[in-house]
Amino acid sequence: MLKEARKPVWSLNEFDKQIITATYFGFMPITAPRITEEDIAASKHCAALPYYDAAEKSALIRSYINNNFASLPHPLALVYKKKKPESYSLHFIGAQGGIAEATLIRAALSMLAEEGYKNLSVHINSIGDKDSICVYERELASYARKFGSSLSAPLKESLREDIWNLFRRDEEEMIQLRAAAPSSVAFLSSQSRLHFKEVLEYLESLAIDFRLAPELVGEKNHCSHAIFAIKNLVDEVETTLAVGYRYSRLAKRLGLRKEIPMAGVTIFSAAKNAAKKIYKQLPKPKFYLVQLGQVAKMKTLSLIELLRLHHIPVHHFLGKDKLAAQLSSAESLQVSYLIIIGHKEALDGTATIRNVATRAQDTIPLELLPQYLKKISL
Repeated sequence: MLKEARKPVWSLNEFDKQIITATYFGFMPITAPRITEEDIAASKHCAALPYYDAAEKSALIRSYINNNFASLPHPLALVYKKKKPESYSLHFIGAQGGIAEATLIRAALSMLAEEGYKNLSVHINSIGDKDSICVYERELASYARKFGSSLSAPLKESLREDIWNLFRRDEEEMIQLRAAAPSSVAFLSSQSRLHFKEVLEYLESLAIDFRLAPELVGEKNHCSHAIFAIKNLVDEVETTLAVGYRYSRLAKRLGLRKEIPMAGVTIFSAAKNAAKKIYKQLPKPKFYLVQLGQVAKMKTLSLIELLRLHHIPVHHFLGKDKLAAQLSSAESLQVSYLIIIGHKEALDGTATIRNVATRAQDTIPLELLPQYLKKISL
């Protein structure tokens, strides 16, 4: 008699609503990595700042190595829950393009909306790659020397210790000085500028409310490229609910041979409801969503959110451009139907539904797709 295959040590047996929501966007639930002395040592060059936990990111990278996540198909999306304090972390690994940030933002917004948050907005900035950060740091130092002569002695010393304190101190003098400070976006390398442009194009295609926030500069030693915060506005008071950014530069410190694109978001306030329903199984998709081309890819996240609102999970391989890889994934999952969005469908606002067995297909307007899928899945 064959022994039943053991579940991986990082897998979960129970899932709450937030984890379920994340799985709609392709995030695989795992146990939260435990921060060790090794992780603290690997991130000791990073400043300890609110919202930017380099030690946690190091722990995730170490878990990635120890559990051989590199052997899984990439891009790889992971989600886990931390209990003290309760929060959720989502990570998108192996994607150079803006699809990583777009997926993290869309999933985080959905998770927060499920908890009843209504007045959500995305604040976003980019500090670019390592070279961009160095150029910007020099520009900030020059600006502070030129216009910060009237600062008090303690504030001047704070800027000498770390020029990025310009964005962290709350004294009125510092607030006034940073109001006219140069923006990091003006000093992005050409490649960093293209990346940030792609991220913003995704947000626009998703009709997500966002504003440019030059004060979001993160932690210079491990953050890079786009940095975003999701905020909630109640009675003219904004509260930060989630913060995300790329942290690829930590990878080599944990033993990886090369820098792997890694981006993540931590949701700090996704648990308004005290009583949480626990699920024993994840949703089981009956469809596979295939996207072809950049225009189609930008439609994909909106479609996944539409289907999620109708409780229709779909398999997909976000971040994977090649058709062969997507079809191979669909074949291995033995789905009965493909949902195909190519360039023409994206422009027309439609999707092609193909029966894998008979090859018969229909073209359906996207707004009618949930009802169509519910009928054929009965």
